[in-house]
Amino acid sequence: MKSTLPEPIVISPLELLKLTAVDTIDLTETHKNETMKKLPIDKIKQACAKVIGVSVAEIESRNRFKLPALARQFAMYYALRGRTLEGVGKAFDRNHGNVFHARDKIAFLRDTDWEIQQYSEQIEQALAS
Repeated sequence: MKSTLPEPIVISPLELLKLTAVDTIDLTETHKNETMKKLPIDKIKQACAKVIGVSVAEIESRNRFKLPALARQFAMYYALRGRTLEGVGKAFDRNHGNVFHARDKIAFLRDTDWEIQQYSEQIEQALAS
């Protein structure tokens, strides 16, 4: 007895990109504090630098060491509130792909890593004040 399998769903790579592409991220659902919705990027950089223990110059540099890169990714993550990937990329002298990666990485680590959760809480407190 032959079993018949359903026809496979064929989707082109372009259609797949359309289904998964995201231009901006709306964090208002996860963060109830509306005053943090769209802050100046300089303030975000300063808060991230202070909490993680690096300088703003290190965040703005091309340095790929762990802590400056983490602070930069946090800053990009929070800078996306009300901004596009391209806009944030220009503010950090990066392309939108770097911002996309930073957003996804921080969002994932906030759910899985207790240290990142603590950093995130401290940065949000610094941004709220």
